Amino acid sequence: MRGRNKLAYLSVLTVVIAVVLSHPGVVMAQMPNADPELHIVEPIITEETMPNESGDWDLRVSGSYLWQGTGGSGFLPRTQLFFGIANRWGGEIEVPWAFANQGTNHYGIGDISTTVKFLVRKPSERMPGFVLGLEMTFPSGNANKGLGEGVFESAPFGAIVYARRRVVLQGNTGYSLVHKVQATDASNHFFYNAAAAFPFSQINTYLVCEINGTHSHAGDRAAFSPGLKYSLTPERFVAIAFPVGLNSLTPRMGIVLQIQITLRGTDTNNKGTE
Repeated sequence: MRGRNKLAYLSVLTVVIAVVLSHPGVVMAQMPNADPELHIVEPIITEETMPNESGDWDLRVSGSYLWQGTGGSGFLPRTQLFFGIANRWGGEIEVPWAFANQGTNHYGIGDISTTVKFLVRKPSERMPGFVLGLEMTFPSGNANKGLGEGVFESAPFGAIVYARRRVVLQGNTGYSLVHKVQATDASNHFFYNAAAAFPFSQINTYLVCEINGTHSHAGDRAAFSPGLKYSLTPERFVAIAFPVGLNSLTPRMGIVLQIQITLRGTDTNNKGTE
């Protein structure tokens, strides 16, 4: 119950801060004096909302560690490749290398996943954008060694993004259906992710606050993750986040380091790849 109260307080605080900071009515552009395309600041942990434009390729490379009890687990590296398929259609491939310290150290490939997204409605000055997607996860990681979940997973979801001059809000929610192939505690569950990004343009930095969680009959998991993104160039970013568990089932704390790179983009302003 205490964890749920923490989640409620942090959720309300995040919404209040976002509303206060997003009061100005001018939508932020990618660059000063540029065209009025919306400026989408991508989060650190939460899934990117917008599908890539056709021909655009983006790369995320992350390293993470989560402390749980006397052990821990993480990914090094976790590689995500985002690409455009066709007009309004985008895809993603994720290949994580996982490690776990559960009395014995283990390292190997984790569960590989693929995602397809469709842009139902483009975001505008007055209305958020809306995306539908489907993520498929495959049991390539060894669940007995803590490197994977040991399930085939199908997760349809919906996502929204809303950009203002002083804040970018985005998130997604869906339901994950699992089919077990190894002995595991994984089960069907609802999931939700939300992120708010606040730009500090003078120092090329973004404050990012995220809430990520799941709900199932086995119990709830939730984490609040404050973080920072720094723009090296318009196409390259480095980021750091500090997940904090909000209940006993969630790792109590962690760290995420990330690099985001635009590999190819005919016009990076169209997507606001950050």
